[in-house]
Amino acid sequence: MKKIILVLASLVLFASAASAQSWLDQFLKIATETVGDVVSGKGSGAAFDIKGDWKYQGVAISAGSSNILANVAASASTGKVEDQVNNLLTKAGIKPGAASLHFKNDGSFTLTASKLNLPGTWTKDGSKITINFAKVITFKLVGTIKTTEYGCDLLFDAPKFLEFAKMVLEVVGKAANNSTITTLQQALANVDELKLGFKLAK
Repeated sequence: MKKIILVLASLVLFASAASAQSWLDQFLKIATETVGDVVSGKGSGAAFDIKGDWKYQGVAISAGSSNILANVAASASTGKVEDQVNNLLTKAGIKPGAASLHFKNDGSFTLTASKLNLPGTWTKDGSKITINFAKVITFKLVGTIKTTEYGCDLLFDAPKFLEFAKMVLEVVGKAANNSTITTLQQALANVDELKLGFKLAK
């Protein structure tokens, strides 16, 4: 957010030395690139090696849109959504320092958290990643990998990830508060192309 504010401030100064049209063009170019970096992550994970053991750092979040105003609005609201989803996963034991994701060479996968152990399989095609949970729960997450300064983000469609969170809560015998779910559904409806997932570091 600080980065966005600094960019907007620099553009105000830039406006005094440029025509209205060129200022608008420059604003759209820089704001699109900057908001994309802040909200979506650093870059594509097409060549990224996901194999190994990863420590869960919290909920990853991304919002993309062809409409720059929608992107700016999304960047202002992501904290609220992120906190709420973090709270849901924490109730299930999936929290920073207490959860990890394991991607093995043979294509097997495990999410471990406290007393929770969710096995399955994984595949990667470029920056696309598919996780198939099996045995404890039967659920598929299909998303993308974004490289970050700390490791990577695994991002999935927000409604699908929220469905996953609710399923995990059921497994551990926890129930999400109806008001929390309603608030999240409203937030998802107001943010274009919102994605949620796992923030990971080694």
